[in-house]
Amino acid sequence: MQSPKVTVCLPTFNKARYLGAAIESVLSQEFCDYELLILDDASTDNTRKVVRGFCDERIRYVVNPQNLGLVQNWNRCLQMASADYTLVFHDDDVMLPRLLLREVEVFERHPEVVLVHTAAQVIDGHGNLVNVGPPHTWPEITSGLEFVAGYWSWNNSHVVMPSAMFKKSLALKLGAFNPDLKYSADADLWQRLAFEGQVAFLDELLISNRVHSYQTTQKILTNSLQMLDERLKLADVTRKLVAAHGGNLDRDIDRLLTGEFAVDLPELRRWNASLPQVLHYGRAAARLHPQVLHSPKFVGYFALAMLPPAVVRWLKRLHIRRLTSVWSAAREKSPPP
Repeated sequence: MQSPKVTVCLPTFNKARYLGAAIESVLSQEFCDYELLILDDASTDNTRKVVRGFCDERIRYVVNPQNLGLVQNWNRCLQMASADYTLVFHDDDVMLPRLLLREVEVFERHPEVVLVHTAAQVIDGHGNLVNVGPPHTWPEITSGLEFVAGYWSWNNSHVVMPSAMFKKSLALKLGAFNPDLKYSADADLWQRLAFEGQVAFLDELLISNRVHSYQTTQKILTNSLQMLDERLKLADVTRKLVAAHGGNLDRDIDRLLTGEFAVDLPELRRWNASLPQVLHYGRAAARLHPQVLHSPKFVGYFALAMLPPAVVRWLKRLHIRRLTSVWSAAREKSPPP
């Protein structure tokens, strides 16, 4: 039997409430030459029932005998994938119909590309559109130091992981996802891949990225010191990677860390962290990354985090609506491709 062109990996754990929509979005792709590898990390909810509700020969369903954890399950997906073009999709997100088609087209036209990612829109836990931004400023093609510098630029959006298709063989050669990282294991791999070839970006909305209170990233954020540790670990491995290739991005990395630590403060509050938790995070950030003490942004966001969580959430929604309005107006003025 001929191997498929693409493997869509769908690692999942206790996300039965969203998993059906994720599977349906994969099966509704215009591009059809793929397998859907669902790797269940020993879920204890109705995940098996949801998967068995679909009858499609492209689905391969595997249940881990014991829970491996998020990143180790990602790596098992890579080891089991049949195709070299691989995408690790999220069990709570939704693909738009042309995602696989457009990304395969990029790989077929540009053999030097090792990773391709796209723009995304944001939906809430009920599938309602939240926003279609913020605007992405990635060039069409980047590589190496240029890509890493872009990743650590405050003006840039990060790679939306469930949109990222990459060459599995190369990822495995580079050691796959780093299990010492959790929130940022994907960013670390994208940076390593970027030094091996070109990274392509499609400025098209091809993913609906779901934001809800059950997300792993939200759980990490509310465990404030874990988020702080994650950011510093990624910064450290990035410095070493860049230095190994003869570069230095210390200034950019320090600047972005300061900005992210500032934004984390009201985000913690928005997700109902207590004032003592926010204060604890602020003190830890100042101790481990003293640059924040000289940042007006950090001071301002610290003050914002002192407000009640409901007020912070309202200000966040107001900010998102403003960004969405600005970006939509900009896209309407842009000439058609």
